[in-house]
Amino acid sequence: MSLLLNNVSVNDVELYIRMGNEAIKKGDQDESMKWYLKGLSKAKELRNKKIEKDISNLIITLI
Repeated sequence: MSLLLNNVSVNDVELYIRMGNEAIKKGDQDESMKWYLKGLSKAKELRNKKIEKDISNLIITLI
């Protein structure tokens, strides 16, 4: 059984992207990077190459 974060599965990699996007909208680049890195880690764990690439591109944009 997967853990839940506010009734959303932590395996939902899109959640990490959304949270990173929200943080950057608020001007919090560090918080955004933390969410993207969590998402990248989860995408690697789930072996989702497309999401890995998408999140990697978001991280590169922040740098």
